[in-house]
Amino acid sequence: MGCGLRWLGTLSGVGCSVGFRRGLSGEASQAYLVHIFEVLNAINLKLQGKNINIIMHHDTIRAFMAKLDLWKCQIQDGNIQPVLAAVAEAGGSAVKAAGEGDVAAQEVVVRRKRQEAEEAPGPADLCDFGSSPDETLCDWTNLNVTQLKWLPTKGESAFWIGGPQEDVSYGDTLGGYALFETSQIPKRGGARQTFESAMLMSPIRDSTGPKGMCVKFWYSIGGLSPERLRVLLHPVPEISEGDSVNDLMEGYDGSDDLVLWEARDMTMGEWKEGQVVYTFDRNHSIIFEGIPVPSDDLNRRYRGFFAVDELAFTPSEQCGAFCTFEGGTCGWSQDTNDDFDWGLSRGSLNPSTGPPRDRSSFANDGLMGGYAYINSGYPRRPGDRARLMSLEFQGTNPDSPLCMRFWTHMYGNGIGTLSVIIFDVQNAEDRVIWTISGEAGNAWYQGQVPIASPTPFKIVFQGEVGANNLGDIAIDDISIVQGACPSAPQVAASKSGDCTFEVDECEWANPAPRDRLDEMDWVRSVAADNRAPARDHTLGTPQGFYMTLARGSVQRGGDRAWLVSPTMSGSEEAMCIAFWYFMYEPFIDPSGPSLGSLLVYLRYQSSEGDLVTRPVWSLKNHQGPNWMYGQVKVQSDQDYVAVFEGAWGSSRGNGFMALDDITLFSGECTTMPLKAQTTGGDCDFQRDACQWKNITSDPDFRWTTASVSRRPANLPDHTFGGPVGYAYFDVFNQNARPQSLTLLSPPMDKSEDNAPICISFWFAYFGASDTTKLKVTREPYDRSAPEDQRYGDPVELWVLEAQNIGAQRPEWQFGQVEVDASADYRISLIGMASNGGFAIDDIKTYSGSCGMRPERADPTQTGTGDQGFGPAN
Repeated sequence: MGCGLRWLGTLSGVGCSVGFRRGLSGEASQAYLVHIFEVLNAINLKLQGKNINIIMHHDTIRAFMAKLDLWKCQIQDGNIQPVLAAVAEAGGSAVKAAGEGDVAAQEVVVRRKRQEAEEAPGPADLCDFGSSPDETLCDWTNLNVTQLKWLPTKGESAFWIGGPQEDVSYGDTLGGYALFETSQIPKRGGARQTFESAMLMSPIRDSTGPKGMCVKFWYSIGGLSPERLRVLLHPVPEISEGDSVNDLMEGYDGSDDLVLWEARDMTMGEWKEGQVVYTFDRNHSIIFEGIPVPSDDLNRRYRGFFAVDELAFTPSEQCGAFCTFEGGTCGWSQDTNDDFDWGLSRGSLNPSTGPPRDRSSFANDGLMGGYAYINSGYPRRPGDRARLMSLEFQGTNPDSPLCMRFWTHMYGNGIGTLSVIIFDVQNAEDRVIWTISGEAGNAWYQGQVPIASPTPFKIVFQGEVGANNLGDIAIDDISIVQGACPSAPQVAASKSGDCTFEVDECEWANPAPRDRLDEMDWVRSVAADNRAPARDHTLGTPQGFYMTLARGSVQRGGDRAWLVSPTMSGSEEAMCIAFWYFMYEPFIDPSGPSLGSLLVYLRYQSSEGDLVTRPVWSLKNHQGPNWMYGQVKVQSDQDYVAVFEGAWGSSRGNGFMALDDITLFSGECTTMPLKAQTTGGDCDFQRDACQWKNITSDPDFRWTTASVSRRPANLPDHTFGGPVGYAYFDVFNQNARPQSLTLLSPPMDKSEDNAPICISFWFAYFGASDTTKLKVTREPYDRSAPEDQRYGDPVELWVLEAQNIGAQRPEWQFGQVEVDASADYRISLIGMASNGGFAIDDIKTYSGSCGMRPERADPTQTGTGDQGFGPAN
């Protein structure tokens, strides 16, 4: 088990631990010893009565030690609550008895496992990898077919050996877990190895029986060097007495192993739960295989890890909606509000409809297995429906939908319709999320669908009888994992937009040239034809497909491509678009990153008839050499399309940009990653001034955007380093007083919690006048007031004069300022000059407060010394 009742030593077997500080003074040491005996005495009195004192009676002490062994047996049977209660109550009184004077002697730390003890599996079926200083692999074994090994460690060693900073069992730095550090390379000249992966093998297990077995675990993946984590089922040959694991694995090549589960994506420092249900009729073991990227991959040099914790074998019913249908319908039940019931079978009795065998034996030529099906024969009639309903689920987290995967067999001349339905428990309403009709051939096909609901729900498989009695529909091997996934096959999606790009573009399309919306196209491409990404996200193989941003022979910085979704129906209900993106720039130009940008727009016609293109998600330049997860909420009362815009940076830039696995699901999800959040005030000036407006009436001097033929001091763009892509003003008017020029933002919404926001930007000064000035002001904006009364008095937030800049030539420098967002407002950029100007680029707003950058721009400061500042990194 995971830890012991720890004082001077460790007594393994008890599901909590009481630790005391060491290195106490002499007086404290006496109190410490008294403390121990008081704790023991209190526990003993709790269980044996108050007429016995263990300090005075040797025989009683021996009896007490025997009780400890009894408690250990109780714990192994999962019955630890009486012991826990005794320890907790006795510990409190003993501290008080130890004396009030020594704080160190009073301190008691109780560490409890997160899981409830009464729900825990038996000791042979659970490994929590111990607790410091006794981390262990339990009865799991590293296979000698590879030099790479799993090792027991703890969160305390995360920055030394690697791994998460906390374990799952205790949620602290002392709890143990198993780790494979993926940057290690097998030693040359070492033992011969068949695999370049680390394999952790369970003790040998007997047949699971028809109900199967559920493997539960938690896993974490981090760094650049991991490729994938797999759970394998390994058949074990006949065992002879005295055979060791190495004897049994002699000649192992993995060809007989079955892949039960796989994960490839980084968990971003978090633990994620994994589950899998399987059945097997012979001796076998389970193997956790951590596979790093190949040795010749440059990413192998970088640190990374796979970590697993709380490995448990439990009855299959504890895996929720998972079901193989070999020992019944698991937790699924027949709905009473339908026409007939789903049945179970091992194979069809009619060669013209239904599967010849279940999915797993169909794929692996096995002999054992079952499935669920609807029998379309007599007395069924066209339109009859059978509904198989799951147990109740709690509402899903808006940022963490579920993905249900299952296998279907729809063979026969009279195949009807198979649907997956979300049944809202509170409102007793159905919502169809996946549906497919008609014959698909005599084979099993995998389907999947994202599951999201803000309220408690049940999942329903509904089979509907078709035109005749040759319409048996079967399902098998239902599993559920965390995370969004595109509906598959795409034709089954209830909302158009889901796409894996494995077959086609799923109605996502490039605009026609006559629309003049972009200069390039997104191209569906197989990974094997590209330098990067070398694998798609859906399959994780070079044979998978994704959408990539094309590169032409003639390319300019800012050239863009639009990928436009099918039209989606407007609704008051919020939707979430989830997707995987790849933005990698292997060689960074000396002038800075210049890969380009990826944006998501919502495009719709307003109630006034105007065509609105609103950015909702935005990232720029290099993001790393891996597929990354993105999501954003979209909501429009009007019908709309979603647009992915990819834009290349300067022509000197090099790199790769790709999209894969677009998914739509219901929910008020938050923007991921957070840095992709965007507002109406954000602008990089690549195409125009976005929604910022010049309100200066002077025809000669005004804010404008740079062009190839007209830009100040040949200043390059900050975003991508190109010749254009920023706003500026330039005044040369020595005989008049300084000109004042204003660039005004669109109206900005108040924050939801009235918290401040931070507005950041990049600026550059040019000219010959020290009096040239740039100011940032805020003014309240009342949308409900008449047009001429909506604006309030402006407040200066940020002011900088040229004399305080210190730069000898125009160069981009960073600025930011905190803005009150407790009410709607507008921002103004005000330039004042008689001989010079300022350029502005990459205006971005962030939630939360921030410091003034540069500090000299604080308008409340009176000092104007000649202290400049250099460019920000």
